[in-house]
Amino acid sequence: MKNKAILGLPIFCNHETTLKNTSYNDAAHRYMTESLLPVVDFDDVKTEYVRMYSCSPTPQSNDALAIIDGELYFIEFKDGNMRREIHGVKRKIFESLLLFCDIINATISFTRTRLNYILVYNKQKSEAYIKHLLEREEVQETPSLDSLMDDLGKLAHHNIDYFGLRQQFQNIYFKEVYTYKKEDFNEWLRQK
Repeated sequence: MKNKAILGLPIFCNHETTLKNTSYNDAAHRYMTESLLPVVDFDDVKTEYVRMYSCSPTPQSNDALAIIDGELYFIEFKDGNMRREIHGVKRKIFESLLLFCDIINATISFTRTRLNYILVYNKQKSEAYIKHLLEREEVQETPSLDSLMDDLGKLAHHNIDYFGLRQQFQNIYFKEVYTYKKEDFNEWLRQK
């Protein structure tokens, strides 16, 4: 099944919106992107899907399902401290994969070769956690080190895997896994 045909399924068509809308943080009353890229609100897809079943608690889900440059992406926006959020992000990944595969009648073999994942996070809310992760590796973070890591990552065309999502999920569940600070994500979108 082609990517456009997948997003053409009625359950996905019923929940079309923009990337901006899926990035909204209710608690902070702000958006993490201004992009008007058309996407599927996967939270709404999950809500429609679970209505058919009696389940409690309700599964968690990623924010958006999109086609960018012909590739399928799950996108999750996190505007809070990643120390508190990372476990929930991983749960959303697994539960979203289960729902997605059931909806399109596919297996993880499909997602491993055709579906990508992006976590977009707010660096300012997560600086202490990232510093903690770096200290575990006996690296002391400074603004200049952070800038150097970003610059080296960009030059090497390598996305830094601060939260270990690529290591855990790429090549087994997803084709590619990316972690972007919201500013870097918006720059990446402008290049697409």
